[in-house]
Amino acid sequence: MNKWQRALLLSSLDNFNSRGGFNHQMSQVFLNLNNQQAGPYSVEAVNQMLSTNQVSPETLGWMQGMANWEALHEDTFANLGLGLTSQPKVPTSWSEPKPSLTSRMPQEQVKQIDDTPIHSKKNNSGTINISQALGEAFTFYKNNALCSTAWLIIVGLIGGIPVVNLMIPLLGVNFYTCVRNFRTNGKKMAFGELFDFSYAVGKIIGPIFVGILILIGYVCFIIPGVILTCMWAYTPCLQGDKPGLSLFKAMKESKRLAKGNYFKIILLIIILALLAFSGFLLLGIGVLITVPIAHVALYCAYDQCKS
Repeated sequence: MNKWQRALLLSSLDNFNSRGGFNHQMSQVFLNLNNQQAGPYSVEAVNQMLSTNQVSPETLGWMQGMANWEALHEDTFANLGLGLTSQPKVPTSWSEPKPSLTSRMPQEQVKQIDDTPIHSKKNNSGTINISQALGEAFTFYKNNALCSTAWLIIVGLIGGIPVVNLMIPLLGVNFYTCVRNFRTNGKKMAFGELFDFSYAVGKIIGPIFVGILILIGYVCFIIPGVILTCMWAYTPCLQGDKPGLSLFKAMKESKRLAKGNYFKIILLIIILALLAFSGFLLLGIGVLITVPIAHVALYCAYDQCKS
């Protein structure tokens, strides 16, 4: 056994408790919140933040010994008991190496990573599978039909009431948050979640501002409107996925994710528009199904582009 292997073994043993697992109570996790380094937090504190949706499994985290920032759902954190209600996973043998905490990252390097925009860590966006997005949207509606229908009914009721109708974009963004929660941890939609007023100003102004810019694009000339529609289609999805994200960062990230998918986004929007319109064929009652499914399908396409 050489010097490096001895150091690795001794350091790894120090990080195992008497039960044979990582001493997750002593682990300190830094989080990337809105491109700002926050923390450190204990595993228990991060679990609490996950349970209250202050952070999501997609939030990036870092601990001493890690070479790069990783999403909280990765095995590196799962092995510490993060996100789990049960005991942390224990390696079955030393032949299956797990992320170790042997090296220390200089504070200057941590700062350098923190200053790097999240999108630069993942240069290429995924691609859209329209049939899969629609299938996943139907699955969501099947499991959340009552609250999804209630959301659309409320939107219809307040649509003609001045000032009150400003809540429509807020309800829409919160609806996307419910979709995110169901897709990440199977949490069914709760009616009260539609009235989450955290970051309310951004949730209200964001969709309105983007909608006005897109409308101007169509008024000036059709092609600019189409381009802006593709670029910013995911903006409300991002606001629902990451409520603390500023509007302009959400617009910038939407543009990045949409790159290379413009044709599929336009095709998806056309299909979703036809799907939503088809609801009127059943005396208008069908829209209570087709419109929520169309909205969820857009979020599913956004989720695909993240991967």
